Amino acid sequence: MWGLSNMKRGTFLIFVLLGMSSALTPSTYLTPSDKDRLKLVLDPAWSLSDLAQVLYASAGYKHLGLEIANIEGVCNFVKSQAKDGATVETLFLAASAGAALNCPLSAAPSAKQAVTEAIRDGASPQELFHAVTAAKNLGVELDSAKVLRATQQALKKDDSVLSLGYAFHVGAQLKGEVSSIFERIEDAVVQADEVDGRMLQFEGGLSITALVLSGAYRLAESTNKPPPIKPDQAVKFANYLMSRKSVQVPKGVYYLLEAVTMFTTNKFHVPVAITLASNVAVSSEEPKVQVRVTDLVGSSLGPLKLTAESATREADEAVVISKTQLAAVQGTDGVFEMDVMSLAPARGFYKLLVTAQASDSRLVGHSGATLTFKVLTAISLEDVEIGTGDADQSTAPSMSKVEYPGMLTTQLEADQHQRLMLKFVVRDSSSGKPTEVHQAFVKITNKETKREIIFVAETDVNDVYKFDMDVSSQSKEFGGENGIYSVELIIGDASISNPTLWQLAEVSLSFQQPGGETKAQDYTYKAKPEINHVFNSPDPRPSSLMSLTFTALCLAPLLILIVLWASLGVNISNFSFSFVSIGFHLGLGSILGLFCLFFLQLDMFTTLRYLLMIGVVTFFCGNSMLSSIAAKRKEAEVRMVYGPYYNKSYRFSQQN
Repeated sequence: MWGLSNMKRGTFLIFVLLGMSSALTPSTYLTPSDKDRLKLVLDPAWSLSDLAQVLYASAGYKHLGLEIANIEGVCNFVKSQAKDGATVETLFLAASAGAALNCPLSAAPSAKQAVTEAIRDGASPQELFHAVTAAKNLGVELDSAKVLRATQQALKKDDSVLSLGYAFHVGAQLKGEVSSIFERIEDAVVQADEVDGRMLQFEGGLSITALVLSGAYRLAESTNKPPPIKPDQAVKFANYLMSRKSVQVPKGVYYLLEAVTMFTTNKFHVPVAITLASNVAVSSEEPKVQVRVTDLVGSSLGPLKLTAESATREADEAVVISKTQLAAVQGTDGVFEMDVMSLAPARGFYKLLVTAQASDSRLVGHSGATLTFKVLTAISLEDVEIGTGDADQSTAPSMSKVEYPGMLTTQLEADQHQRLMLKFVVRDSSSGKPTEVHQAFVKITNKETKREIIFVAETDVNDVYKFDMDVSSQSKEFGGENGIYSVELIIGDASISNPTLWQLAEVSLSFQQPGGETKAQDYTYKAKPEINHVFNSPDPRPSSLMSLTFTALCLAPLLILIVLWASLGVNISNFSFSFVSIGFHLGLGSILGLFCLFFLQLDMFTTLRYLLMIGVVTFFCGNSMLSSIAAKRKEAEVRMVYGPYYNKSYRFSQQN
């Protein structure tokens, strides 16, 4: 009873709580709470103990538009790391952090020499990326042709998606023709994996996906060519980035913010996030649906026109809105609203299909966004009657009316020969019509033991809810406990504004066989007594004498075989010590050993797999050995027939 109703309610709540878009349009963005949480992930870096963490935090703060409290101390720490003898990777981290902090580092001669020497044939794409980025931030002039040649050679050795991402960033920082690297963007994009038809990501997760995307768009901007990325692909990549906004490590935050910032500032694709700005539920008290249209960081996209293409009720596909323009909310950029309750919609869940129109051609994912909202209405309980009747229905039941929220003044009595009956109507207050709800339960609770039994009330053809309980047939459910029980009515639904829990009567139940003189048990929620499970004791093992006797009987055939061999005389002089003979006998022995292992520990499938391998070798060796024996036997017979003329006659017959 509970399971089905809860499952239905859970299905609806998933849509309600997420307010999610079912189209490709990003259904979320970096909200202020998201930014605060990401800031908390980055804050431990200000202990200034790890240069990489400082870079992640510095760049992250810059993307979030935050100020660093001790920026001078951070700059001094970064500069102290770029000392003589620092590796190219350290110079990359320090120079990149200095650029993010707006405190550029001055390049020492040793640093210039280190980054210059790192750009060489045989360097990996990652090493080239570190060297080129460090050189740019340190103000070191580089030979673009040399860098390009080294990058091309590196990609010949390793053209994985990660290496391509590094190459894109290298190409974006070079001057001159870099079309050979730009053409590889399409090679990288086709390797992206699609998830649920809504997201695209590269194998390796957030860091690789963000690295490739930011590098591809930066390279496209430096060459002034649109990247070979389709608008729907850009939206799917954006959906993946937004699905990872709960990342908990500074490196992940750094890459996430790098890619998200790129998707808001590049010249080609700017994904649009269309989300609900109001409560997911509308009612007479809150009649308007508000929709927010922003980029991925929650910033306004400028003047927009937002149109509701349709609003469809999920229950019956009834369309209540078509081609209606939403009004902009004064004083709030990117928020639009529409008065839904003025259309007198029926309660339930609705799908709102909206499209944003703007003059900015970069916008993608702004058409056909589907949002879910629900219309709440109040309900009233009317024509409530409760009473008892004979189990055999020989007489008419005795029913009493109850008005909500009151309680029946007289106590009902029912024994094993009677039935407890209840009927009521749930009416929609806005339309005045009877309606059905997801949950209509009758809870009967023992006032002394607190034991409660819950039943489902069902509707008839006239939408009247009815509950009919035979006291005798439900004796087991109640544990046969006589006593005073309270009767409560539970009405719940995801689209009603006033769910109800109403105690409407008390009833004295008498069962045929009382539960006995048992102590009252408290059935309220609390820890239950510990259950100690006892496993079945194993069957007793046989005696040693019986085990030894069984083993002797199993070995008896082998003993008989040895005795027979001794009595008949075993001739092993004809055994040929050839490869096939030894292989055949070893194969037979292996098969017998395999059967022993199967008896002791192997399963059937493993045994068959090994038997196939051993059997093939044994078959070919046995076939070759038997053919050799047959040839020798035939030769011996011919020798006996021809005698001294064997060689000449046999050779003649062989030639003919």
